[in-house]
This record gives sequence, C-alpha cells and structure tokens, in this order.
Amino acid sequence: MRQGNLWKLSLPHLFAEANGKGDWIKCNALWCNYTGLSVEESTGKSWLKGVYQDDIATTYREWLRGIEGLLPFELVMRVRHLSDLSYRWHICRVAPQPDAERSALHWIASFTDIHDIVSREEQNHSSLAQMQNEKEVLATSNDYLIEVLGEYRETEIKLEKATAKLNQIIQTQSDLSQAELDMQAFMNLVTERMLTITPATGAVVELMEGDEMVYQATSGSAAPFKSLRLSLSDSLSGLSVINRAVLISEDTSSDQRVNYEACKKVRANSMVVAPLFDDENAVGVLKVLSDQARAFDVDDVKTLEMMAGLIGAAIGRKIRMQERENMLAAKSLALSQLEREIAQREQVEQQLKDSEARFRGILESSHEAFISMDANGKITDWNRQAEETLGWKTQEAIGRRLSDLIIPESLREKHEQGMQKFMDTGHGPVIGRRLELTALNRKGVEIPIEMTISAINTVNEWQFSAFLHDITERKSAEQKLRHLAQYDSLTKLPNRALFYDRLEHAITRSHRSKGHLALMYLDVDRFKSINDNYGHGVGDELLVAFSSRIQSVIRESDTIARLGGDEFVIIAEHLGRPGDAEHIAQKILWAMTKDFQLGNVKIKVGTSIGVAFFPSKPVTADELVKMADEALYAAKQAGRNTYAVHNAVKRLSGN
Repeated sequence: MRQGNLWKLSLPHLFAEANGKGDWIKCNALWCNYTGLSVEESTGKSWLKGVYQDDIATTYREWLRGIEGLLPFELVMRVRHLSDLSYRWHICRVAPQPDAERSALHWIASFTDIHDIVSREEQNHSSLAQMQNEKEVLATSNDYLIEVLGEYRETEIKLEKATAKLNQIIQTQSDLSQAELDMQAFMNLVTERMLTITPATGAVVELMEGDEMVYQATSGSAAPFKSLRLSLSDSLSGLSVINRAVLISEDTSSDQRVNYEACKKVRANSMVVAPLFDDENAVGVLKVLSDQARAFDVDDVKTLEMMAGLIGAAIGRKIRMQERENMLAAKSLALSQLEREIAQREQVEQQLKDSEARFRGILESSHEAFISMDANGKITDWNRQAEETLGWKTQEAIGRRLSDLIIPESLREKHEQGMQKFMDTGHGPVIGRRLELTALNRKGVEIPIEMTISAINTVNEWQFSAFLHDITERKSAEQKLRHLAQYDSLTKLPNRALFYDRLEHAITRSHRSKGHLALMYLDVDRFKSINDNYGHGVGDELLVAFSSRIQSVIRESDTIARLGGDEFVIIAEHLGRPGDAEHIAQKILWAMTKDFQLGNVKIKVGTSIGVAFFPSKPVTADELVKMADEALYAAKQAGRNTYAVHNAVKRLSGN
C-alpha cells in the first residue's frame, strides 16, 4: 500500500507520523477526532502534545531510547480524550521509516486505547490474559504497518544495490590513487582489489617484454604463476595489445584465440583482458579470470576497462581512461530511475538535482570532452575538456548547432541525414558505437577524434550525449607502428611482409600490361665468415653499407627489400627487354668490386645474384621467388660473385 493512501483509510487505530525530533508530520482523522486537536494544531508540534503531563518525562526518555535502536518499539502513556477531556491509557507502537535521502528517519506511530483493560486490572488483577490478547491485536496491527512500509524498504534496497557496485569501484579507485606504494606493491594491490569488484577467481597484471607477455603481479588462482610467459602472437593478452581493445573469452575451451595450455594451468575457463597504455603505447594488460565458463558480463568488461585506465595513469603513463560508455550508462540508468520515481516519491526532484551535480562533477574532472545536444541539434552541454580540445568556451558553444561548430563542411549533410533518420525511426548506425571521425576546432583545423554517442529519451524528448577525445598522437603512433611492421629495423628497407605485398601488385600490373618484370635474389658471399672474423657488429654495418650501395646503382622505380640475414631481393618493373635485368645485375657486381671501409676495418666482398623473369604463363609470387632462389643457387654453384638467369649462368667478365 502506498503511504499517500495510508492516511485516507478508516483504520481502527490512531495513526500519526513524526520526524526524528518527535514533531508530527502527518496524522489521520481518528487522531484528530479522538484528541480534539486539529491537523493544524498537531502538524509541526511535538507528538507529546495531548499526552498526560505526568507521563511526558517517562515517555520521552523511552522514545529517545527506542529511536536509537532503529527498530520498532512500544510506549505506554495516557492520551487526552475529546469527549470528557479525560486521559485514557494507550499502547503506542512506533516503527521507523527512512526518508528519501536516508540521512534521517521518520517514525510512524499507532495508538490503541487500553484504558478499560488497565481499569479492570486495577479492580481485580485478572486482566493479564486480556492484555495479552490486546498485545496480539497490536502485533497484528504492527504486521499490517510493516506490510504498508514494505514497499518503501524494497525501493531502498533497489537503490542501494544499484549504487553499491559504482560506490565499490569509486572507493577502489580512490584507495589506489592515494596508495603510496612502489610499483610491484601497487600492481599486487590492483590484482587483489580486482577479486573484490568482479566475480573473478584470479587476476593478473601482464607487461610486455619483447614478443612475450609476462605475469608481473598475480592474485587468487593465478597467484602461483608469477613470471609465467605467454607469446604475444599466441594469446588473448597479445591480441588485446595488438587490437588495442578489451577482449572477453566466455569459454576458453572452445576459443581459438587463447593459449589453452596456459588457461588450463591457471584454471581459467573464462577471462576478460584489457590493454594498459603508456602515452598511447600499449605496455601490457590487466586480466581477470574465472574457473567457471561465462562468469563475466558486460558490467565486468566495463569495470576492467575503467581499472585498466587508472592503472596506466598510476604507473606514470599519461593514459586517457576510456570510461565514456560507463559514464553514459550510469547517467542513463540514473535518469531512468529518477523518472520512474517522480510519480512515487515527493523527494525525487532533489535527488535528480543531487545526481546531476555529481554527474557534473564527474564530467568536469573527466579527461574526455563531453558534449550534449537536443533533438534540434543545438548544444546543451559542453565541459571543460571540450573547451581544451575544440577551443570554444562553454558560453560560446551552448545554444549553437553542433553541425555548424565542429563538423567539417564535407560531412554536415551526412550528419543531418543521420539525425533525421534517427528522429524518424529511433535507430541510428552510430548510436552506442565507438567511432573515429574528423572534427573542426575553433581555428578551423581538422583533427582526428574518437567518439561514442548515446541517445536518451527523457520526458518524450531525445537528448544526445557524446564523449570524444583528440587521437592525433595515437594516429601518429599507429603510423610509426605500421612503419615498424613493414620495414627492416637495421637497413630501413622493406621487410619480407612488405616485399611480398609489393611483388603481388607488381605481378598483377605486369600481367595486365604484358610488360617485363624481373625478380633478383642476392646475398653476401661468405657472410658467415665475416661475422666469425670481425663480429656481428661489423657484420651489421656491412649489411647496411651493402644495401646502400645496391640502392645507388638500381633505378628509383625498383624495390629492394631485405628478407633476413644477408638475403636481399630486387623487384625490377617496366623493363624494355629481359636483358635490362642482366644489365642491372652487372652494375651491382661492378659496384661490389670496391672495398667497404667499416671504421678501421676494410672488407672486400662479392655477391651472388639469381634472376627470374615473370613469364607469359602466370605464376604466383612464391613460385617467382622460388625461381629466383634456384637461379641464386646456380650462381653459387658457378663459383659465387656472379649472376645467373633462371636455367642459364652468366659470369662478370674478368672475374
């Protein structure tokens, strides 16, 4: 039963509600009819008004003792009766009722007239059984009262459960940020705390060492396996680092991405992995695991993502915490809950204001730019980070159309069409997704951004919110990583992967144009003996000088790549005739007749070259490489420091 209806019922008892000070807040009609006190005379006055003067001191002491326990209790007192202005004995049952803020308690009291029972006891001392019956009636009344208040308690429990998780995470983050520990102790504390805020049975912080992931801090079921090493290319942790994304394996026994043997060892039947960053460079992962399959849900994934951002910052890496989805989800949940409570609770407006104030505090302290706009596309919110990222002050941005302010002109029409489609259907392909887009800052400069957009329908009106941040530095880092993945670190030449990509394209072009294409496979003659005699340092210098000399004699349109060790390949396209490739090979051989001066060491080396031509009959890249390799072998067999065309050996004249 709702509280608002309680005071409208003709209950068999006097009912009233008091605050923690003992002042009446409400009373029912029976109270007014019985005491002769009107609602105005009762409301705001001490509940002791109407109690017999000799009973006031004793009753008030019992009241104070009772409310300290925060549990229902009984009082016995005499209350004034309107009919003859006499005072009659009553039993008062008092039950606590939390207010909307849970910062103080209200108390609901019911009064039952027991004057006749007391009088009979004084006359013949035989009314104990009858009083017991009356108390049972009161107990029944109390049960009824508790049932009336039940729904209020259920609402509180829901609110408590809804905020418990967030409070626990916030407390954990606060504890970690204030902990004055060395790095190892800090990582140990992180893994221990992850067991309390997720359903994990084990937690791990892994850091990258070369092409391996190493367990640096462990807890729970993973505790015995500190220093365990996993391959970067053969584990879910490595995949998380490479993809820069939080990954979940709901069942490791059927997940091809995981290192199954390692999972068996640490009893991981399900896991979630989040990458750790240092100045936008991935350095490791935070991982939680469970001995049960499908132990983690979406909230656990978001929790791990938040914690990974915090850890990266704590170890000195200026990492941007990617918690926008959590914040948007928290705001959506808070707004939805508060909207439902409007019709049920009188204090909801204050709760909404408090929630918005807390959310505003989070937004203003966030490292993410936050922007919101209404259904007309006008900006309604703009936080401090948005000012720093995009250049516009809050007062300048509020009220202006988002498309006019930050969306490049080439994208505005598409933006407007997407807005209209969402307003018509309630669905949009960009809502709830993480997007990489281009935005305009105040100077009119286009910058790359990463953005997540959320749409919330409040009081039949759409409100759009977005978290975004500038990813210029990350894009630059990604470009550097791509370069490292495609070029040899020693000679700066294209590596094997880029070579095969270029060869595939060259074959396609040659097949289409019917032009001549040659592939040359070459190495340094007796390179091993150079390493053995002079050391690998000199060997590396020779490889750099060797590749540089080759570049000086081949055409700019030719591609030279290092396959590994002392093996190099040259792709020569657009040849006028096959003999042009042999001419290039001869130039390379002549170039090697000059000694190499490497510091104090002078070395003379030769090279063997295998030449293969792309024939009229189509062949694959692997087949063409094999043909050139066979020709190289033929050159070696012919005595080295020479070149051989596939199936025909040619030697430099004079050698």
